[in-house]
Amino acid sequence: MGNYESDANPNEEWEDSWETGYNEFSWEQYLQAEGQEVTKYQAIYSKLIRSANRLDEVALYMGWQPNADNQDPERPQEESPKATHPYTLHRHPLFVSSKALHGWLIEQWGRRISLAPEAVDASSALAYQSTLTESDYYGLLAVTALDIDDFALAIAYFKRGMVSLNKALGMLSDFDSLQIEAVSLYAKHARIRLFDIREIWLRVTSDCRATIARGSEED
Repeated sequence: MGNYESDANPNEEWEDSWETGYNEFSWEQYLQAEGQEVTKYQAIYSKLIRSANRLDEVALYMGWQPNADNQDPERPQEESPKATHPYTLHRHPLFVSSKALHGWLIEQWGRRISLAPEAVDASSALAYQSTLTESDYYGLLAVTALDIDDFALAIAYFKRGMVSLNKALGMLSDFDSLQIEAVSLYAKHARIRLFDIREIWLRVTSDCRATIARGSEED
C-alpha cells in the first residue's frame, strides 16, 4: 500500500523544525507549496482513477513509498526533494490524501448542484456536504493522533470518520434515485473516492492495531 501510515515526523525533524528562521512571508510560501501537494495528489489520482491499484500507484508518484524514487512525470528529474524544509502536519501522507479526496468531493458537489439547483432540496444538499466535512475533520484529527504516537486515539477517530463515510454513501443512494444526470455522474465518481478514503483508513487502522499489539508484547 501507499505509505499513508508513515511516521509523521521522520528522524525527529520536529526538534529542528523551528530553527529555520522562517518569518511570516516564508511560512506563507511554505503553506502555499504544501497546498500544491494536495492539488498534485488530485491530478495524479484522476489520471489513475481506472486502475485497481490506484492508491498504491498515487503514493508511489507522490514519493511516499519506502525507498522509492519520486516518479512524478511532472517533476523535473534533477529537482531534489524538499529535505531542508521544516516539518508540519501538511506533509503527512494521510493529511494530503484526505484533503485531496475530501476536497474533490465537496468542490464537485457544489458544481453539480449548481447545474440542477431545483433537483435536490437545500436541506439535503447541505446535510451531505456537512457529512463530508465531518468525515474530513475526523480524518485530520487522526493525523494529529498519529503524530503524537497515540495509535488508539487515531483508531477512535477513524471509527467516527467511518460513520460519516457510511452516512455519505447512503445519501448518494438517495440522490441517485432522483435520476438526475449531473447528480448521478457525481455519485458514480464520489463512491470511488469515498471507498478509497475508507480503504486508506482501514489500512492505517490495521497498522495501528499491529503497532499497539507489538507494544503490549514488549511490555
